[in-house]
Amino acid sequence: MSSNISINRICLNCGEVFIAKTTVTKYCSHKCNSRHYKMKIRELKESVSKSETKSKIPQHIKNPELNSMLLLSIKDTCKFIGISKPTIYRLFDDKVLTKIRVRGRVFISRKEINEALKI
Repeated sequence: MSSNISINRICLNCGEVFIAKTTVTKYCSHKCNSRHYKMKIRELKESVSKSETKSKIPQHIKNPELNSMLLLSIKDTCKFIGISKPTIYRLFDDKVLTKIRVRGRVFISRKEINEALKI
C-alpha cells in the first residue's frame, strides 16, 4: 500500500523549496543530505579540537591576575608555569631561580621567572 503524499518542504542544507513524498524528508536530494552530514562531522571535529586546545593553554594566559603580580608564591608559580613543586625546588637547587623569603614565606620574582623561561 503506498501513499500519494506531496508536501512542500524547505531543504535544511540549501534552503530550496522541494516536494517531499514523506513527512520526515529533510533534504531535497542525496547530495544535500551528504553535504549536511559532512558539515556536522566537521563542526564536531572542530569543537573537539577547540576544547583540547583550550585545555592546553598555559596557565599564565588563563589567569591574567598572575601576570600583574610582581612576586609569586610557590603555588602561584606552579600554576603560572604549569610545573610541580618538586620541579621548582630543583630549579632552586640548580640556581636557575632564587627564592625571596618574607616572614617565612617563599616568593619568586616574576622578572626572574620570565628571564629563566625566556617568556
